[in-house]
Amino acid sequence: MDTARFITAFIIALAATAALSPLARRAAWKLGLVDEPNPRRINKVPMPTGGGLAIFAGFLTASLVVGGELPHLGVTALAALLILVIGVLDDRFQLSAGVKFAGQFAAVLIYVIWGPRIEFLSNPLGGMFYLGKLAFPVTMLWVLTLINIMNFIDGIDGLTTGVSFIAAAALAFLALLLERYDAALLAVITGGAALGFLPYNFNPAKLYLGDGGAMLLGFLLAAISTEGALKGAATISISVPILILALPVTDLLCAVLRRVQNGVPFYQADRSHFHHRLLDLGLSQRQIAGLAYLITGVSATMAVLTVHMARATWLVALALGLVFWYGSMRVGMIQPFGSHKGDNKDA
Repeated sequence: MDTARFITAFIIALAATAALSPLARRAAWKLGLVDEPNPRRINKVPMPTGGGLAIFAGFLTASLVVGGELPHLGVTALAALLILVIGVLDDRFQLSAGVKFAGQFAAVLIYVIWGPRIEFLSNPLGGMFYLGKLAFPVTMLWVLTLINIMNFIDGIDGLTTGVSFIAAAALAFLALLLERYDAALLAVITGGAALGFLPYNFNPAKLYLGDGGAMLLGFLLAAISTEGALKGAATISISVPILILALPVTDLLCAVLRRVQNGVPFYQADRSHFHHRLLDLGLSQRQIAGLAYLITGVSATMAVLTVHMARATWLVALALGLVFWYGSMRVGMIQPFGSHKGDNKDA
């Protein structure tokens, strides 16, 4: 393992993203990438949303300088660019849910056709389920899910950026532990880009990720786990990133269930996500971001400790899921089963 290469990649991604964030902020204003206040938004004044431009530039710079020999780098960068463009267009023109998903689908399809695929799923009872022909649709579903998971939680300053950094750091550590150096380098670059942007995004934010940035980080995390899940002697089971991202995964599941309970389309936006409910309880944006970092740090630590024990990973994920589920009902993210669907007035 070339330690200097990993350190250099991290520093370049961090420095390039940090240096380009002010330029991305000015570009966002000029391009009309502005998050206007509305009843569902936290911001009280218009905010530029071009953070994804800086993150992509930092990622690409580090990848070209240090990661030129990474497998699938070309298709990963192309798909990341397409995801960013779709998000930027949505930030600018408010695309319909159907158009936005179609764009995501096309970008991910390109990635999965020419990039890596998830070839197995861990069996909670031991061993692996090898997917065969199902590898293509399972990888599509996984990448699309992570893209939208990270976009769902992007509601307060620094939340998605910080969680993405912690997740990338955990995936980098695990990939190094398992000698999956390609996945580790991709994770180090992603983590560096996220950390380089965090000072501009943490409360009080100077620049928002926008849909482009949040979807981009979700895609890059999916690419790391997909690259690390290639069949071989040392692999990152897909249960591991699920555990690392237990908080945003729970938020997504609650959002889908909440909308089913209220009889509205699952993609319809509302104001009952994790961060919304904690804001309603009186926590500040910094406190909520710090709590999210802590939860993600704990779940990431659990993933590291159980990485060689597929059954234990699933058991820990299930236990955390039950705790999160109970907490979600307590703060009003979802309604207890059997309650009247109109009881949640904010959903």
